[in-house]
Amino acid sequence: METKFTGIEGFDEILGGGIAAPSTILIAGNPGSGRTILGVQSLCEAATKGERVLYICITTQSENSIRESLSEYSFYNEELNIHTFSVSSVERDPLTMLVELGNIVSSVNPDRILIDPITPIGFGFPEAERRRFIYSLNSAIVEWNAIVYLTGTMSETEVCRSVISDVADGIVYVSQEIQRRGSKRVIKIIKMNRPNYLDGEHTFTISGDGIAIYPRITAPVIDETKEINRIDAGIPKFEELSRGGLFELSATLIAGNTGTGKTLFGLSFIVEGARNGEPGIISTFEDSPSELRRYAASLGLELEELEKKQLVKMIYTPPSEINSCKHTIELRNLIKEMGAKRVLLDDIAGFDYVLDNQIAKREHIANLIRLFKNMNVTSMFISGNMAAGSNILQSEIPVSSLVDVLILLRHIDIGKEIRKTMSILKMHGSDHEKHLISYDITSEGISIGEFLKDI
Repeated sequence: METKFTGIEGFDEILGGGIAAPSTILIAGNPGSGRTILGVQSLCEAATKGERVLYICITTQSENSIRESLSEYSFYNEELNIHTFSVSSVERDPLTMLVELGNIVSSVNPDRILIDPITPIGFGFPEAERRRFIYSLNSAIVEWNAIVYLTGTMSETEVCRSVISDVADGIVYVSQEIQRRGSKRVIKIIKMNRPNYLDGEHTFTISGDGIAIYPRITAPVIDETKEINRIDAGIPKFEELSRGGLFELSATLIAGNTGTGKTLFGLSFIVEGARNGEPGIISTFEDSPSELRRYAASLGLELEELEKKQLVKMIYTPPSEINSCKHTIELRNLIKEMGAKRVLLDDIAGFDYVLDNQIAKREHIANLIRLFKNMNVTSMFISGNMAAGSNILQSEIPVSSLVDVLILLRHIDIGKEIRKTMSILKMHGSDHEKHLISYDITSEGISIGEFLKDI
């Protein structure tokens, strides 16, 4: 059986490589979820590659009105054949519609067909008669020898009860949830006549370019036979404190109070790698790239110069615009593009805006860590969720168990003086300094001070 691409970014990936031809695919979902755009966009992309495509639209609009609306999208192709049926006629007389539809298909001989939507057909008929009609339609579809998309306005429960689900080779469900910061759109494969599709929920967006799907990242366990070396974290004396520096491919979490220099630790890590020919990526949710450049320059870090040399790149995503799946794919693509060896995420509290609970956040961070390790990347995460004055041994950092290295930064009061202190609480595979360590932030960056053995 031949496999054909949909031409939609991310859709072929979650489908496991495309759609089998011929096959019947039901695209179901709630109103406004993007069912029609998904189907029409796939038709237009196929037309661009030379396929004959047919759009059967059950509507109250004229063909010209439909074309005018579709022309607003960049994917629109004039070669799209459109035929309309009135909603009232298909509700009352679906059999006549089926005969006419057969004639249209014979005339066009399309490679792909979209019937949008199928749910009004025979709407006024008893359920038994509607079922018989769907089976008759399915018999006709088999003879068409094409990829046929059927759209339907249905809830997931209605999809499971519908006779259409019995005859469809695949079922794609799309939904949208209106939130305070905009719409959250989700797509998932409920059924598919291919074994290698990606299950679970995947997010997507709709713009003037159509639909872009961002597959959920599920990174496998890494190959542990690879030889791992130590690398310089860019922090003076840290090699001594960590008995050799960070391990390659490790994940480090820098957590602490506001003003303790967490971002500086991260920037030092990225800049040190870039100086040594290891390209790095900074993903920031709070500080803009210009703010980070100014901050780095004030502390003697040549961040902007390294950017010009293409050794450092920044991704800035305001918290209100974070899409966790989209963000991960942007990181993955940029790692491949520039051959990045180090990645900094500042601050992972940004995921709290889009992930419903701490379990979802842990799962997402765990997948990110595995993805980075699989791509031979050493990562550092910043977390600023600690309250000032909190106990460093009781601080709740939900993702701390996922990382290889955990470093806590905080302010403490020593003899009426506020001091910055560092604690290395965990470092897999290595001994490390167990005492509190004082440090300062100067115009030259981080300056490690004395051990605070009596605190």
